[in-house]
Parts: sequence; structure tokens; C-alpha cells
Amino acid sequence: MYTKLPCPECGSENYHDLSFWIIQEIKAGKPSAHVDEVYAEDSVTAEQLAQSVIQELRPFMDDGMTTDEFCKLLKKYFGVASRYCCDLIQRMMIELDMYCPDHEHLYFVEA
Repeated sequence: MYTKLPCPECGSENYHDLSFWIIQEIKAGKPSAHVDEVYAEDSVTAEQLAQSVIQELRPFMDDGMTTDEFCKLLKKYFGVASRYCCDLIQRMMIELDMYCPDHEHLYFVEA
């Protein structure tokens, strides 16, 4: 799952692909779970993540696709946390030269 966290040294915000090891147990008939280990598999800037997403998802992107559909693709294929989808979509709109006149549908600028 990609989440955005500030760097403690420089203050810039990067995306980190976090993985969790969760232990589930049943004790006395009651289920319980706890996080055993958390580690970052990857750390990237917003620009790097946007470029990676563009490279992988470009074939799935259509003129007029909704921001909701695009957010679902980001969550499904990249594990981007829901709260960061809008930030990432804004970055990709710049990279792909797109606009969103109704704040719902994405369109490519035609040259």
C-alpha cells in the first residue's frame, strides 16, 4: 500500500510502499489480530510514482474516464491509499496534459 509520509531529514513528502505482517489468532474462542512487522518495500517521489502509473495504466486510460474510475485503478493496481488518489491524479493530469472541466471526467488536450 502506497502512503505519503514526510522525510524527517529534508521535509519533502514521498510515497512509500508499505507491507504489513499481521498475526491472527483465536484465543478462548475470540479472534484477535496484531501487526507483527511493517516495512517499506519502496520509496518514490510523487513524480516517479506518477510516471510509473502512467507507463503501466496508459492503455486503460480513456478520454472521458471519471476520476472515480481512475482512483479505482490506482488502488487496484498500485495499492495507493484512497486519501492520496486526488493528489496523484492532479500530478498525472499535468504529466499527461489532461483537463477535468466538470471535476469528474478526465479529457486529453488535443493539439
